[in-house]
Amino acid sequence: MSFENIIVTGCGGDIGISIGRILKTSNVSNRVIGCDINEEHGGSVFFDVFEIVEKADSKSYIENMLNVCKKYSVDLIIPTSEPELRLFLNEDIVGSLDGIPVLIVNEKALTIGFDKALTSALLKSSGLSYPWTILVREGRPKTFPCIIKGRYGAGGKEIMIVEEEVVEYYSAKRPDDLWQEYLSPDDQEYTCGLYRSKAGEVRTIILKRRLDGSLTVYGEVRKNMEIEVMLNRLAELLDLRGSINPQLRLTERGPVIFEINPRFSSTVMFRHLLGFKDLLWSISEIAGKEIEDYVAPQVGTRFYRASQEVILQGIS
Repeated sequence: MSFENIIVTGCGGDIGISIGRILKTSNVSNRVIGCDINEEHGGSVFFDVFEIVEKADSKSYIENMLNVCKKYSVDLIIPTSEPELRLFLNEDIVGSLDGIPVLIVNEKALTIGFDKALTSALLKSSGLSYPWTILVREGRPKTFPCIIKGRYGAGGKEIMIVEEEVVEYYSAKRPDDLWQEYLSPDDQEYTCGLYRSKAGEVRTIILKRRLDGSLTVYGEVRKNMEIEVMLNRLAELLDLRGSINPQLRLTERGPVIFEINPRFSSTVMFRHLLGFKDLLWSISEIAGKEIEDYVAPQVGTRFYRASQEVILQGIS
């Protein structure tokens, strides 16, 4: 086993639950502790122990987290919620918290990935295809339809398609957000796993997907050399150490990255089952062990997301 007691934050979310399931079936820890800001979810079922913790914006968050870690002799922290990841970045907690290792990607990848304006600027300056991106308060969109999205964070929240007739409305409502190019066609969206080891080895998986809301509900393993080259270049530009989730669309001008999630994504379980075991590779490297070989899945392999019911009996 790599660690005795691992804690996973945000354990009620889809990413946290997936990570808990992977850890429980992979024999990397004696005990897996899940924590979240409330218990109104089924996440606790997938962990050995569950604890309620403070929100990341609470002044006592760090103290609260350290108390839970001390209670269970935690020797590895895996944060999954974006508010916590941003807090760790802002507080310079990239690598360890009070001596406890934290599984998190490198600072540059976090900084660029959580700022969509910086993401677009990095792609542009490197010569890679990029979506035009404009701060709402700094001007009108270049073309219509376009999308409006939050500048910070990652994932598909608060993204809307905007037509010209409602530009003034959104300009007043969301001045700190971004206009961004609407990339088409809609049926050419890809989510990718991108892992770079300590030694600089780059591993990738390319998944063509279909979304329901912000979740991938169906996908297929694809091979595309243009995307492969772009992912390797991105790993180099970010000095990547660890695992991230670039998202892109395959357009008339080739693949265009529109988002970089600097964390494990909601497809972490799919990728794990397909052999792209970036969570376990990351844990092995923190533990100072060799990472196991990667055998890429067969092109054309499909995957689907299905719901799962959880029942907890009441206390009499």
